[in-house]
Formats: sequence, structure tokens, C-alpha cells
Amino acid sequence: MTASKHRVAPSLGSVEQEAEPRHQALRDLYAYWLAKKGTRRAPPRSAIQPEELVPLLPNLALVNVIGNPPRFRFRLFGTALAAAYGQDLTGKFFDEVDLDFVGEEILRGAAEVVRDCSISIVRSRFTKHRDGRHVEYERITLPLSDDGHTVNMLLCGYAVEKAY
Repeated sequence: MTASKHRVAPSLGSVEQEAEPRHQALRDLYAYWLAKKGTRRAPPRSAIQPEELVPLLPNLALVNVIGNPPRFRFRLFGTALAAAYGQDLTGKFFDEVDLDFVGEEILRGAAEVVRDCSISIVRSRFTKHRDGRHVEYERITLPLSDDGHTVNMLLCGYAVEKAY
């Protein structure tokens, strides 16, 4: 994992890279992913069993990776995430979502996970332009690969710290 870096978008939002998850639920998701990964670069989506993640499901998102350069579309957006964000984002592309000034940073981070088949742990905060809703969270992004080489999906776990 990488050392902590802090990137700030014009005082309205920020994305900070973290070396490891602070929240236990995200550490648990990471341990689960590692167990499913085994010796592969990344586990396939079929290895991720929702019934094994029941306590985490409201705070999980599955993201399809589409095309090259990649676009990212929420395949699943947990109920707790929808409540925190104020909207269910299932079916929406990242670039269609109101993420204040941190959207470009989030897109770059997702593209890096795909390119490097790496994990990403971030703390982020932003205030949506459309409704002024403020959200702060920690997120782990884990790559999934059906063929063992190309990342075709992302498994994201969130720990929402503030949403108002």
C-alpha cells in the first residue's frame, strides 16, 4: 500500500490516500478479498458471495469497468450509501455523479486501480453542488478480474463518517 498523500480541491473537497483502512468493516472486506484472491492478481466476481458479506452489503458498491479508456458504472450501490448520498446511484456512470470538485480525482484513482490491478484506500469529503449535501467517508477499492489479467469490475467498501 502507498504512503498517505493529501490532495485538496479548492477547499470544498478532498481525497486523501491512506496506507491501510481505519475502519474495521473495511479491514474485514480487505481480508475477505485477499482470501478470495489467493495467488491470482485479483479474484473474479463469481468468487464474491453476497451471502458471505451480509453485514457489509449496505455499504458496498460494485462498479462495472467499461471500455478503454475505462468508464465506471455503478452496478450496485448499497442502501446505506444511497441514504448518505441522498440518491441511489445504481446504473449511473461516475462521470454523471455530483461529486463536487473531487470527481476527477476519484476517476483518476479508479483508472489507476484498473491499470495497475492495485487496491486504493482513500478518505474523501465533498459537498454536492445540486443540493448542498455534505458527505465524508473512507473507501477501499478492490479490483476484480474474470480472466485473471484485465480488471473488469471494482468492489468498493465504504465507511460513511458524516452525511448531512
